[in-house]
Amino acid sequence: MSVDWRKCVEAEQVEKWRHLDSMCCGIEVYRANRFLILRPGTDLRVLPSCHYNNGFVDSPTAIVNTTSMGGMVEMGIMGKPLSVNDEFTACSLEHSGLDPDSTVAFGTAAHMENASIVSKVSREGVRVSVAVTGGVRGNGGRAGDPASFDEAEREYSWKSGTIVLIVAIEAVLTDGAMLDAMLAATQAKSCVLQELQARSLYTHRIATGSGTDQVGIACLRGQEATVDRAGVATDVGDAVCECVREALFEALDLQSGMNLGTQCDPYVLLSRVGIEPTDVHNTFRYPYTAAKILEADSKLHGDARAATVVQAALGVIDEVARGKVSEETGLGVIRSLFEGPLISEEDVGPVSMVLLDACETMRDYLCLAMAIYLNRICGEAEAIL
Repeated sequence: MSVDWRKCVEAEQVEKWRHLDSMCCGIEVYRANRFLILRPGTDLRVLPSCHYNNGFVDSPTAIVNTTSMGGMVEMGIMGKPLSVNDEFTACSLEHSGLDPDSTVAFGTAAHMENASIVSKVSREGVRVSVAVTGGVRGNGGRAGDPASFDEAEREYSWKSGTIVLIVAIEAVLTDGAMLDAMLAATQAKSCVLQELQARSLYTHRIATGSGTDQVGIACLRGQEATVDRAGVATDVGDAVCECVREALFEALDLQSGMNLGTQCDPYVLLSRVGIEPTDVHNTFRYPYTAAKILEADSKLHGDARAATVVQAALGVIDEVARGKVSEETGLGVIRSLFEGPLISEEDVGPVSMVLLDACETMRDYLCLAMAIYLNRICGEAEAIL
């Protein structure tokens, strides 16, 4: 089902701009409607990889991050030429009192109330600020995964899950330094996703971003550059990375509840290789009620010991996928990770032992080993009662 996006834009009530925060470069940040509005207080140069007014842009009147209107509106645009999406963006900007011709616009499914803004000063005194929105659960992917969008079709394709990084640097940067800063911000983003073990939805690998991520670098506009390098090994690049890391961790937590705590969950980690709780449940015939199994499941979600073992096992699976070790060797290593630290001889009955020995793939072994461990948790809970 789709609706006419024009009618939705016309029906949207225009809100009064609400001041939210301040960034470097004299940028004041406002919230209104679906927009996070960065209003420059001085002349800026921007390098955005966004969908609207991208490339090098001089003296924009606003830099905007906008939340999409939702599935039905996107369905009304999907499959249409990209010019239709540009028209939708221009109408939305104009409806909210912004000049479409001089506004740089990013887009995402994330809500602007979940934006994170962080500012820091580099060791050499350069001020850096970032405004970040983040979602990766609905569109996480790893560089090198099979493409899900054919740019030759030139059609709008909507995916839920986008990380938008808008970086401001209070200095005059060369074109090369702006590209350096964009690369530094991108590398910092990928580091955060690695640490969170965010999964790709297209392969069994760890995501490096989403298929619709966007980055923008804003700096002062002047005659003579004061910064000609801004990569990760530079003073400015280091400040960019620190800001992006802090802001992205917060934004992903606000938008998706994704943080180091929630990711320390065996089931969340196992989902990367396609193992869901139902796969574990169906591997074993439990002598317990459904209520007791669900109670054990809730304990397993917060089991840091099990999560650590599972994460180590996934590392072995990654090594096998890369061809560094054989499947047989990988299976043997995973057995040693589980048998002792998580499951003991007392947990494994005669039939389960036969089944464990019969496992020929790492995935089958993981399902069965986790099922036996879940059965152990059920038994421990019953013993306490």
